[in-house]
Amino acid sequence: MKRLTTFLPAVPALLFVALLATAADADDRTLIEWRFATQADAKGWSPGSIADCRVEDGMLTGTPTGNDPLLIGPVFDPIAATAVQWVEIRMRSAAGHAELYWTETLEGRFGGFSGRKMTLFDCAGGEAVETYRIRPFWQAAGKIIRLRIDPPSAGPFAIESIRIVSAGDTAEASTAKQWQFQNGAAPWAPSRIDATANMPPLLESPLLAVPTEPYPFVHVRMAADRGEKAILVYATEKSTGWQRVEFPIEADGQMHSYNVDLGQRPDWVGNVLLLGLRASNVPEARVTLDTIELAADPAGPPDVRLHYFGREEGVNRAGRPAAIVALLENHGGAPAMGLSAVLAAPGLQIDGTAKQVIESIGYARPKYVRWMVSGEREGQFPISLTIADRATSGAPVASATVSLELTPAPKVAAGDYIPEPQPAATHYEVGSYYFPGWHSMSRWHPIRTYPERKPVLGWYDESNPEVADWQIKWAAEHGIRFFLVDWYWHQGNRHLEHWLHEAFGKARFRKYMQWCVMWANHNQPGSHSEEDWRAVTQYWLDHYFSDPQYYRIDDRPAVFIWSPDNIRRDLGGSENAAKLYAMSQEMARAAGYKGIYFAAMFGHHNEHGSAMLADEGYRGTTSYHGFGPLISQLGRRFPFAAVVEYGPTLWREETERNAGRMDYFPVVDTGWASEPWHGPGAMTITGRTPELLGKLCAEARRFVDARGSNRIVLGPWNEWGEGSYIEPYTEYGFDDLAAVRKAFCEPGSYPPNLIPADIGRGPYDLPDFEPATAWTFDKPDNLLGWSGVQIGRLTVADGLLVGRSTGNDPVLSAPRISLDADRYSRLVVRMKADRDTAVQVFWGTNRSRHNERASEHLSLPGDGAFHELVFELAGNRNWRSLVTSLRIDPASQSGIHFQIDTIRFE
Repeated sequence: MKRLTTFLPAVPALLFVALLATAADADDRTLIEWRFATQADAKGWSPGSIADCRVEDGMLTGTPTGNDPLLIGPVFDPIAATAVQWVEIRMRSAAGHAELYWTETLEGRFGGFSGRKMTLFDCAGGEAVETYRIRPFWQAAGKIIRLRIDPPSAGPFAIESIRIVSAGDTAEASTAKQWQFQNGAAPWAPSRIDATANMPPLLESPLLAVPTEPYPFVHVRMAADRGEKAILVYATEKSTGWQRVEFPIEADGQMHSYNVDLGQRPDWVGNVLLLGLRASNVPEARVTLDTIELAADPAGPPDVRLHYFGREEGVNRAGRPAAIVALLENHGGAPAMGLSAVLAAPGLQIDGTAKQVIESIGYARPKYVRWMVSGEREGQFPISLTIADRATSGAPVASATVSLELTPAPKVAAGDYIPEPQPAATHYEVGSYYFPGWHSMSRWHPIRTYPERKPVLGWYDESNPEVADWQIKWAAEHGIRFFLVDWYWHQGNRHLEHWLHEAFGKARFRKYMQWCVMWANHNQPGSHSEEDWRAVTQYWLDHYFSDPQYYRIDDRPAVFIWSPDNIRRDLGGSENAAKLYAMSQEMARAAGYKGIYFAAMFGHHNEHGSAMLADEGYRGTTSYHGFGPLISQLGRRFPFAAVVEYGPTLWREETERNAGRMDYFPVVDTGWASEPWHGPGAMTITGRTPELLGKLCAEARRFVDARGSNRIVLGPWNEWGEGSYIEPYTEYGFDDLAAVRKAFCEPGSYPPNLIPADIGRGPYDLPDFEPATAWTFDKPDNLLGWSGVQIGRLTVADGLLVGRSTGNDPVLSAPRISLDADRYSRLVVRMKADRDTAVQVFWGTNRSRHNERASEHLSLPGDGAFHELVFELAGNRNWRSLVTSLRIDPASQSGIHFQIDTIRFE
């Protein structure tokens, strides 16, 4: 049986802009048009960050003067917005991204314009006038009264005409929900509506009229021989614009099922109007499409994929047992039955049987298989795995071969503790962000399904001072001088202090490492005030600044602030915010310090923002990550090589924007792949290797050398959930740190990279995670892992979980859970409140995050009596797969006292 097979050709960038799939029909109607024959024709078009904007030779011309040039058009009589309209722009410009905005209102901060009402399109560049037809799908707006065009910022532009067009004779919308591509029979056609350069064109469905609610999944069955990701786009009648979802693909030329879950997305509402699929991100890919369908549940035959195969530990020694693990997952809707996993390890001894039987793997259920091997001699040993289907006479389902390295154990002098650190010689001040989030096994639980991320220290208890001593030793011996510790304060409430206060604060080797506060003040609106600012400054003075290991810049204690904008928001503007920084300086000087060195993490990405920060009192700037601008260019999945290439450009632009007003500390990204927190659709940077990290470090060294500075900030040391880490781990062991040391430290001999087993220390693993399905609060002050936001005085007393809402969106977060949605159908909460309120529960799965669709709510009388609230979960389409998180919003407004007796799944 033939399926649609196509080679996706390489084509010029201009063909990827938002052009309609069909040629213009004779019945197409121009609804409004602007041509620029004379200067009078430009009336109403207002430029921003554009110089010398005028009409010349029948075109509206100008030269961008900043990073955000814009042309705001005149207000026109309302045009009824429909899904079959487009905007046509005839323009000559520099190559690069352009944006079309539209609005149905003049209200709001930006006169009705917003990022939600925008379509990105790419301009080809060159001397020719190109025609760009942008299909905005603005039907949810109801009407359109104004346009805005942001041309590429890289050079001059000239616009010949702009018009809004409505399609003439349009075909009746289809109610089809499944398309089979055998013999090319499906009525899908190549489209040019999506504006992404250097990518193949999309395949576009006919016009549709299918309700979204019964069909939360789009199932794609296809084969591709190249590429890392595919892109599904869609438009719905009640949302604005094209929506875009990226998903990773298996580029092995074999047929695979991809179940894209849209049911929890807020824009998957009303009828779906159009679907589009770009099957690969590589223009030369050969793609064979079998099926595309809207589905009520995950669809397709079993599709078992090998997500990981290799060593379990980052360092393995000759003469000691080594663990080998395989992680399998079924991406097809039907369960996979009767599989076997066979390990081959020539030259090594396998402890036990090489063949293991796997009875069943359901959709999205991860399955581990584990072996122990050992070898007496050092070296590289090939190990192979074959997954076979017993139901089809042992036909192979998946296979892989990797290399296991066994190294000799270092000779270490006898001692009763970890050997003293031997800091690497360097004149650079290299810091790294530290996320203190690993104090319970429930926190580690989602990371365990990513075996390549397992720390060399194991699933450790981060509050253990001995753990901190290993971290200090490894960091200091590889050239890292200080940690910027993520620190949380919300109106006096603090959390995640266990590492700083219990581990680092009591570590024997703390004298080898400095640290400073990185205040992660992404707090709720209204949380900053003059009183609170005085309190937080006093806390720093009383508890931190006197620490001899507290990091200083210009002999001032350094404090890095995540969001200066949140401070302005709550204080009523920059001028009022500046008064708070001045207050802190006065308090610091009164306490005997020269002042505080404030550095901003955000808000310095344009000249105006940088100037405002300097005026407020900031002395420096940096950022947690530097790859943000790449997302708009490359999407939510792109290679680390692009980060390496972009880094020097970012640093140069940031330095220029600061214009000598503040220091800039270049940030060296350590990656991003946040699937453990955000599910399989998370933003992911692929292909990060120690070699590429080392190249980026070397670029940073050259950058600061050229400017006579020596301070560099590395991305996070241990953001295991976000995929930003360099602390030794399974995939690359110590190689990331070796790349850092090579870039920033003096050449010479260094101590061996010890692991705890080398000196008979450890393991440091927390007790294995036993996910709870019920909670009774019998022990005083034992919250059982529950935590609160916008909840004051959360405590356990008299067998009850007690609190008071301090905002309109209070949140109770459960400890990490892990339960099969098929086994439980409801959540029962026995509680009472002193006022009538609503109670809402949210859940997340291994495939999705919390959102309104994955939630249920009930009313709670405020009569002071206990009530059993029974949340029926099984009837919600989003109650499926493995449920990994639970959130309860115990009230719907501020000032409500509540008491919870029990919480249980049934």
